[in-house]
Amino acid sequence: MSPLWTCPLCGEPLRPEGKALQCPARHSFDYARERYVNLLATHRRHSREPGDSREMIDARRRVHGADVYRPLLEALVATLQPVLGVGDSLLDLGCGEGYYSHGVTTALPRVRLYGVDIAKPAVRLAAKACPQGEFAVASAFDLPLPEASMQAIFSVFAPASDAELLRLLKQGGYYLKVMPGADHLWELRQLLYDAPRRHDRAQVDLAGFESVAHRPVQFALNLQGALLHDLVAMTPYAYGGQRENKARLLELESLQVQADFVLSLYRRGD
Repeated sequence: MSPLWTCPLCGEPLRPEGKALQCPARHSFDYARERYVNLLATHRRHSREPGDSREMIDARRRVHGADVYRPLLEALVATLQPVLGVGDSLLDLGCGEGYYSHGVTTALPRVRLYGVDIAKPAVRLAAKACPQGEFAVASAFDLPLPEASMQAIFSVFAPASDAELLRLLKQGGYYLKVMPGADHLWELRQLLYDAPRRHDRAQVDLAGFESVAHRPVQFALNLQGALLHDLVAMTPYAYGGQRENKARLLELESLQVQADFVLSLYRRGD
C-alpha cells in the first residue's frame, strides 16, 4: 500500500517511483537510505537545520534508550489502543528520534504509523528505530498529508496547529496531547533556578474537539552520572538556569526527580 504523503509544493498525492516519491506534476522527493523522505517546504525552513539541535537529539536518544520513560510510553499505548483498529492510520506529531513511534508500533503492530518532525537528524534516527513506520521531515503547521486521513494523532511535548489537527483527523478521530504536569522535573528546576515556577495547568480546550479524558502520569526518575547530564541536555533547561546553579547540578553523581505528565485525549466533532 502506498504511503499517504502529499506533495508539499502542489498538494497532490505522492506515489512511489523507483527510490523516490513523485506527484502527477512530477515533483520528486528521494527516499534517504534510512527510508524517510524530506517534505519540508522551503518557506518553512527558517534556519539551516531547523528543530532541535543534534546535541539535544542525541541526549534524548540516550535517555530514551535507558527506558526511564517507559511508564509514559505504557500510558500512551493504553490510551490509544481502545480508539484504534486494524489498519487505522496514526500520526506521531513531532516524533523526535522515534522512541514513542517504536513503542506504539511494537504494542499495536497492525496500526499504520506516520511520523513527522522538522529536525532531519531526528527523523533519520526515527526511521531506523521504527522501520515499519513512514517518516518525513515536515512542519507541524503544514503537514504533507491529505484531509481526513488519520484516525488518531498524538504529540509528546510537541507544538501543533489546531487547524491542521482538524484537517487531518477523520470525523470522530482522536488527538492525544502529552504535556508536562505542574511538578514535572521540579527537583531539577529547584536546583537550576533561584525562584523556580511550576508548570501551568496542562488541560486546555481545543476548538472543534470534545474533551474525552485527562490522565495524570507520575513516576520517579533515578538519574546517575551521564544520564543526569543527558536529561538536562535534552530539555530547554540546557539553555536556562543560573550558570553557577547549573555547574553545581552537573557535578552531582545522582539525582531523583519527579516525572509528571498529563495525557489529554480529545475527539474530533462530527
